[in-house]
Amino acid sequence: METKQMKEMFFFSTLMVALLCSHQSEAQPPVPSPDECFSPIKKVKGCLDAVKAVTEGDFKGLGKDCCHAINGLADDCLSILSPGKPYIGHCITR
Repeated sequence: METKQMKEMFFFSTLMVALLCSHQSEAQPPVPSPDECFSPIKKVKGCLDAVKAVTEGDFKGLGKDCCHAINGLADDCLSILSPGKPYIGHCITR
């Protein structure tokens, strides 16, 4: 009986080690800082004000250069630009 328990313990230990060794985690890309997100927008005259207006529903101030700056941002930046309003990022990039 003791040999059977040893075999079972060895089997489960080997199985656990194999599962742990085969697990590969992918490194997540770093989340950009707010400064990194706002930097391209600040370079375009009036773009920062236009982005602020968009969060209030006014899309009139978005010019071509501002749209290009916004479309060049990382996806994570859209939630930083409009916290609590995830739909804004989707509306701007369309």
